[in-house]
Amino acid sequence: MKKVIVSFVLFVTVCISAFAQNEVQENKFSFNAGPELGFATGSFSGTHSVGFGGSAQAEYFVIDKLKATATIGLLTYVGKSYISSTNYAALRIIPLRLGAKYFLFKGLYGGAQMGVAFLGNFEPYNGTAFAYSPLMLGYEFTTKSNKSIDATIKYDAYTGTGAGTIGSFGIRLAYVF
Repeated sequence: MKKVIVSFVLFVTVCISAFAQNEVQENKFSFNAGPELGFATGSFSGTHSVGFGGSAQAEYFVIDKLKATATIGLLTYVGKSYISSTNYAALRIIPLRLGAKYFLFKGLYGGAQMGVAFLGNFEPYNGTAFAYSPLMLGYEFTTKSNKSIDATIKYDAYTGTGAGTIGSFGIRLAYVF
């Protein structure tokens, strides 16, 4: 897993360096933050239901229509309770991911991210996991005051030793600074 993360970070660094000479936007760097809502999928939905939290994301225009992204977040998934008196504890996830957003037209974009996540609070989901968001679709709305709101739907997954894959369908709404 470490080799994959190191390779990805190296790839993003090389891409940014290669295109750093291109002057695309007046404001190449932006930052956004906002709440997230996640809905457990697959076998994870048997023990947990909805997740809530937030994330902050730094973005940098690499070339026209392509942004490199770095994201950190905190999500807590609510554990389910069953008649058999089995209560599942909440699961906290702290993802750190790097990725890219490509603008298809106007504010519509697609993207993907990968990185690492710190899982805690619930066996067997403890420790470090490979974090990835292979499918992100979003739209950046421009407000009347020339600020932007970023709305994203995505699939997040976390793969760790002994835990299998934790998956969730998520919604993110962020204010762009």
